[in-house]
Amino acid sequence: MSHLDHNKLLEAVVHRASGDRVFRQQLLADPAAAIRAGYGVTLPAGFRIQFVEKPATLDVLIVLPELAAGEELSDDDLEAVAGGTAGAWSPPPPPPPPGDTTP
Repeated sequence: MSHLDHNKLLEAVVHRASGDRVFRQQLLADPAAAIRAGYGVTLPAGFRIQFVEKPATLDVLIVLPELAAGEELSDDDLEAVAGGTAGAWSPPPPPPPPGDTTP
């Protein structure tokens, strides 16, 4: 399966999980079995995947990448982060009220 195919499969899985409560619960409990049952795709042996739900008490859930072993930030990088020059971030807008169909 190519990288593009993996991306399309992941998009399909996430899209389905956004509206199919049973499939979503299956993904949370046993993702490999849910993907196999839902899409006929068997993940490679030893491949580990986990789906998580964003708790309702959070506005944003971010999964950090693995920490690069042995790599430390330079003094310039530390200064940029500490000084806030590494880029501005603002929270996403709140979701529309239920029943709002405005795009």
